[in-house]
Amino acid sequence: MKLSFAFMCVAAAMLAGCSRPVVRETVVERPVVVERAAAGATTPSCTYASQAYSHGSVSCQDRTQFRCDNGIWNRTMTAC
Repeated sequence: MKLSFAFMCVAAAMLAGCSRPVVRETVVERPVVVERAAAGATTPSCTYASQAYSHGSVSCQDRTQFRCDNGIWNRTMTAC
C-alpha cells in the first residue's frame, strides 16, 4: 500500500513536470539600413523657370517662398 502510494506520487510529480509548457524567449533583430549617396553622386535638383536649383535652395514663386528638398519644392509659408 505504501509502495503504490509512493509510486502514484512520483508518477503524478513526473506528469506535472512534463505538462508545463517550455517558454523560450526569441529575439528578432532587424538590420538598420542607412542610405548614403555614392561618391560623386549628386542629390536631385529642383527646376523652376528653366533654372536648376540645388537641395536647400530657396526660390520666390508667385509671391510665396519655396525651398528645394531633394528634388521637391516645399512651401515655407513665407511671403516674398
